[in-house]
Amino acid sequence: MYSKLKGLMVEKRITQQKLAEVLKITGSALNYKINGKSDFSVTEAKLVSSFFGKTIEEIFVIDEVNNMKTGRSA
Repeated sequence: MYSKLKGLMVEKRITQQKLAEVLKITGSALNYKINGKSDFSVTEAKLVSSFFGKTIEEIFVIDEVNNMKTGRSA
């Protein structure tokens, strides 16, 4: 799960559909990615980070490290 990404979306009032359009994927494909059922590609991660003005690490890596520390799977 990408709680940082979800938080940014809420903070900036960006819908999943809008972000999906930015990534040129379907809303359901984005939903799978956000909920950890599918992975973001490097290109998608770069687009998301650019869109939100954050580094890839700020959006994606921190959640992955936290999941590893707690033993939860992403």
